[in-house]
Amino acid sequence: MTDNQFSVTSARNGRPTSRHRLLIIAHWSFAVLAALVSSCALPGEEPLPDGMSDNRADLVGHIRDNPNDIDAHADLLRMQIKSGDVEGAMATVSHVLKHNERDFRAHLLDAQFQRWQLNLLGAEAGLRKARDIAPERLEPCVALAGLYNQSYLQREEVRIREIAAGLAPVELRAEFLLDLGLCHWQVRDAERAATLNADDAGIPAAVRARALVMRAEMALGRGGSGDAAGYIRAAFRLDPENTGILQFAARAVTVLDDPAPLGELFDETLAGKDRAELRWTALFGHWMLAVRKAADSDPLAEPVERWRLRLEVMEPGHPDVAVRYLQLLRLRPEREAEAKQLEESLNDYGLGTPPAPDTQAALLALWRAEDALRTGAPSVALATIARLEETQPDLEGLRLMRIMALFVACDFALCLEQIDRWLAESGEADEMLLSTRWVILLRLNRPADVLADIRARELKSNAARWFEAVANFHTYRQR
Repeated sequence: MTDNQFSVTSARNGRPTSRHRLLIIAHWSFAVLAALVSSCALPGEEPLPDGMSDNRADLVGHIRDNPNDIDAHADLLRMQIKSGDVEGAMATVSHVLKHNERDFRAHLLDAQFQRWQLNLLGAEAGLRKARDIAPERLEPCVALAGLYNQSYLQREEVRIREIAAGLAPVELRAEFLLDLGLCHWQVRDAERAATLNADDAGIPAAVRARALVMRAEMALGRGGSGDAAGYIRAAFRLDPENTGILQFAARAVTVLDDPAPLGELFDETLAGKDRAELRWTALFGHWMLAVRKAADSDPLAEPVERWRLRLEVMEPGHPDVAVRYLQLLRLRPEREAEAKQLEESLNDYGLGTPPAPDTQAALLALWRAEDALRTGAPSVALATIARLEETQPDLEGLRLMRIMALFVACDFALCLEQIDRWLAESGEADEMLLSTRWVILLRLNRPADVLADIRARELKSNAARWFEAVANFHTYRQR
């Protein structure tokens, strides 16, 4: 498994850093990390993908002779954007618009160029023009919804996704309704999120399974963990080859009040699946089940160790296993030497030292808070963090976890207050905290405050440039 979803890796060496390790708790949730990694493709930043030859000269000649070949224009524009050729890309867009003014696809290419240049107002204008030309086509709606999603315009995104669901052909409508439901759920509108009837046998099984996972998130979010287990099992039955569903189940083990019913999913996977990622995930789920069963006894008892050793055989030194195993070792003073050796190994790989709760109950609570965020249950995370803050006030990472949980829960006022307090105390321009702050201000319809903050801090990072563009976009649209 080279790209397990449990981890966020550093660009430098492919291994999670200590900072990244604290941030992976938001991987399954709508989190501010997306703002950092999807900011914008700036000129000259990205090389051509492997296997893609640079045949721009041939394409230019072909386009000159075939000015109505929009696919060729699209290929050329993609290469120019990848290599940072702004002048060439501008010429390509001008050419395709000149010869194909009444083809909606030409305006989609124009919008792509404008988005790359951080002209979001121009990108929106191009996409609207495409919709006006071809109101019956899905492509302009999908692209426009994506633009609104990236620029934190939730109401506009919902409106366009509703239109897209109406335009979608019968065989795709369920997929689009699920996207609409997920959009509602990201802003914690549970009532409107239940757009798709996951019990309808006419809907494709994979789509129904994803809808059931969303129901499991909702159940966890309101504390109905019993319902959540049932939804996870039903989703697995519909799509047992879906690694994401099994990963959700493995992380839910530490969150559910009674995770035992999930054991059969892991058993069935180990008995009948050959895919390494599925088997590794099932082993991880069984390991977490074993730790929970040993909660009142030895957390390193033989059944617990047996599952960990099977994980170690499959992928030695996997960070998700190594970090949690180190935390378990620290609970046993007589194994201090082994714990130190593992800690040195983690530091060698840039993982840093994980938080060290001093009791078994506190460690399980920490895991519950982390995995509650991964499974979209910020209320569970917040309640667990509050208890940890009372019993383990010096535990590393609790403050950041609370901020992320408040963000995912859409409790923006309190989240903003805590971010501002942290920034004031540190005196540093922490990019992750600032990006979270800017997303909140945009969601609260305060783009002027985002612009003022970026300019006052004189920030020049890619993330700052992206948020400045988004804030300008909000401002112009308000006018």
